[in-house]
Amino acid sequence: MALDYEKTAKDIIAAVGGDSNIASATNCMTRLRLVLNDESKADDDKVKSIKGVKGVAHQGGQYQIIIGNEVAEVMKEIDKQGNFSGQPAEPAKAEGNIIQRLFGFIAGCMTPLLPGMLGCGMLKVVLVILTTFCGLSTEGSTYIILNGIGDCFFTFLPIFLAYQIAVKQGGTPVLYMAVAAAMVYPDIVTLMAGGSLELGSFLGMSCTYMFGIPVICTTYTSSVLPILLMAPVMKYVEKFADWVSPNLVKAFLKPLIFMIICCPVAFYVLGPIGGLVGEGLSGVFNAAYEAVPWLTIGVLSAIMPFIVMTGMHYALVPLCMNNLAILGYDALVMVTMYCSNLAQGGASFGVAARTKNTETRSEGIACGISACVAGVTEPAMYGINMRFVKPLVSACIAAGISGLVAGISGLVAWTMGGSPSLFSIVTFIGGDNPTSMIVWGIICAVLSIGISFIFAFLSHTDPEEAEAAGNDSDAVESNEEDAPKPLVEKIVLSAPLSGKVEALKDVPDEVFASGALGEGVAIIPSEGKVVAPCDCKVSATMDTKHAVGLTTPEGVEILIHVGLDTVELNGQYFDYKIKDGDEVKKGDVLMTFDMDGITSAGYKLDTPVLVSNAEDYVSVVGTDAGSVTAGDDLLTVV
Repeated sequence: MALDYEKTAKDIIAAVGGDSNIASATNCMTRLRLVLNDESKADDDKVKSIKGVKGVAHQGGQYQIIIGNEVAEVMKEIDKQGNFSGQPAEPAKAEGNIIQRLFGFIAGCMTPLLPGMLGCGMLKVVLVILTTFCGLSTEGSTYIILNGIGDCFFTFLPIFLAYQIAVKQGGTPVLYMAVAAAMVYPDIVTLMAGGSLELGSFLGMSCTYMFGIPVICTTYTSSVLPILLMAPVMKYVEKFADWVSPNLVKAFLKPLIFMIICCPVAFYVLGPIGGLVGEGLSGVFNAAYEAVPWLTIGVLSAIMPFIVMTGMHYALVPLCMNNLAILGYDALVMVTMYCSNLAQGGASFGVAARTKNTETRSEGIACGISACVAGVTEPAMYGINMRFVKPLVSACIAAGISGLVAGISGLVAWTMGGSPSLFSIVTFIGGDNPTSMIVWGIICAVLSIGISFIFAFLSHTDPEEAEAAGNDSDAVESNEEDAPKPLVEKIVLSAPLSGKVEALKDVPDEVFASGALGEGVAIIPSEGKVVAPCDCKVSATMDTKHAVGLTTPEGVEILIHVGLDTVELNGQYFDYKIKDGDEVKKGDVLMTFDMDGITSAGYKLDTPVLVSNAEDYVSVVGTDAGSVTAGDDLLTVV
């Protein structure tokens, strides 16, 4: 979908209450994630009506606007208008129960890290390919450097996450990052691994000592839970340090107090607890996987679309990271999302293959490619599958079946690539037999895409067909009567303006250019006057005075829309000479407009002249002339 990113961004900002209501803004792969000062000021219906917006979600204190693959471009325009992404801000109070708030907080902190995570993850995938198929030695300097680049983000993940926690809580990022840096400092990591000093034992676990107090040995590199547990501590310790520090010495005393309190809490208490909780969660899920892998993976794959709908799939990233760090592989997150994402794409393709609606077919193909190739499922889920319901059910069934096979075969991902898609097959390369899992990965892909495609194809019915089927024989007779029929005589509509003729497909507005509003041509006017193209009745006017609807005695419906997006001028520079219901003659002045005023306000003058009920006729043919004078032949309706 080609969007006017600047206009979309402008419309979104206005619909959520203006730039003063946006505390901060970021985006993931498909969603704008806004923190609003007052969510009640946002108009959900207005946001949903904006071109390019597929849905709205309220989650974890964020106002999420679902756009799809073009979200990054829209975010750039939003940032240009307010630089919201660079402003740490205290978020609006999260709604929902404690579980919803917790997962919302985790998702909000993890989402901005995805570009770095995916970039380094995909580099690891490339490295696997190079070592497995291209003979790259794991002992050479090339491998060591590339492996270090691929690992760097994950090794220092707590530092990156600490920054996002500070942004989300309105804290001082560098202080939060300093605590995380201490947790992954190389000498401390070596110490806890038993590298330089003899380790002791505490509660049956290896430990070292600080001031004689046991510090349980835990690995913090690539971890997320320890620093997440530190979030509320750092928030309140910073407030306390700020409160007790006199202004004269606050510059150094506040950060000193912060570090003196937070680091011991991290090493003595919450760090080890986070490590144990992470291992425990991983152990529970993996125990379920070991006990009944086919059921665990199958169920998670089937319900994954509903997790994605809430935006909570990003909150599963810590579990994936924990599995990769502890077990060396992940089967629960990467595999289930792989099965689910491909099923969403397959269902979308099935609808595209079955539908007779050209627009739906085009959307279905685009959404299917997005899900299967890029691993971005929101366009397919919101744009096609959820809209028609049955394709969503088809996708869930297919993902469940594919997940069962993945669980039975023991399919696992050995590294974290991009958002799971067809390209994720390479992440299954690893283990004792590096290529054996590729076969099962391909089988699961075929099952996900194939089953969902077939089910969606067989079950989908266009709404128009369903409505017609419910009307029995009377509807059939009515449809026959309403079918397009040639007119006894051609109707020729004259040009309502003087100016240069422009093919409708060349109009720089997708809605008009696509023919969605009717067939015809456009005129780039040379004077600011619109006249009646024939004897007709004024059937529609607008408060903004930028357009007029007309109806001929034969029933031809005509739309004349002066300029593009000129509705935003709210009537400025336009003046009607008619009102609803007026009977006008060919050549009567319908409206006037100030060409200079409109263009100086930044709007284009391209004026579509359309037959809006063109489907009732055989054809609407425009003139071949390059320019016209008001009154010249413009459109022929047959």
